[in-house]
Amino acid sequence: MKAAKWTGCLTAGLMTCAMSAAAQDRTWDTSFTFYLWAAETDTSITTASGVIESTLPFGDALENLDLAVMGALETRNGPWSLIGDFAYTDLSFSSPTPGPDFGGAEADVKLQVLNVYGLYNVRSSDGLSIDVGGGVRDFDADVTLTALPGTSPGQSASFNKNWVDPVIAARITYEISDRWTAVGFVDYGGFRSHSESWQALLSAQYAINDQWSVVAAYRYLDLKNGSPEDRFKFTQSGPVFGVRYDF
Repeated sequence: MKAAKWTGCLTAGLMTCAMSAAAQDRTWDTSFTFYLWAAETDTSITTASGVIESTLPFGDALENLDLAVMGALETRNGPWSLIGDFAYTDLSFSSPTPGPDFGGAEADVKLQVLNVYGLYNVRSSDGLSIDVGGGVRDFDADVTLTALPGTSPGQSASFNKNWVDPVIAARITYEISDRWTAVGFVDYGGFRSHSESWQALLSAQYAINDQWSVVAAYRYLDLKNGSPEDRFKFTQSGPVFGVRYDF
């Protein structure tokens, strides 16, 4: 319900901005991309009792995915772009642990990430376009990791927090042909010792017609939050498959 609410608010908000601007200036262009991210996931929680960590391999990502809602909305006018990107992931999985201390790890991971960017085009010629800008990234994490008993007693740790990181971002777009486009995107956020995040995306887009395109990409997200004695770390990396609609 929370994921659906965020998605609805994001979509409605950006579409309202786009339509309002379009009513005054018909040069606005808007696109929506729905995608699925089949990612390998590494999660760890550090407490006073030690570190509990768990890994979900890429090959098991879809099998252990309980729910995923992912989409991006972009509206453009001249050199300006406004982008909203939302991803909600609900995962439940088990993984082995090194050594005999524990008999494995169980993870229940719910993570919601909302990125909002404003970008300005600083170059556009010969098929190459460069945009730079910034924005904010909102996290909502509800994570529980459990180390099962082995030679040592079992233990459990939880992290439940919502926080916002300011971010800077850059995007490079290259039109390979009339139908093929390559995009590289990177951002960095947090700028604080207790909160830091960054992500990178490399994608290829094939235009089926003037409105519909298919997208294939590789995406990496890395974040940490908390003090060294009470820290949550999370990384996701893997292929992205999506469909884009321009209107």
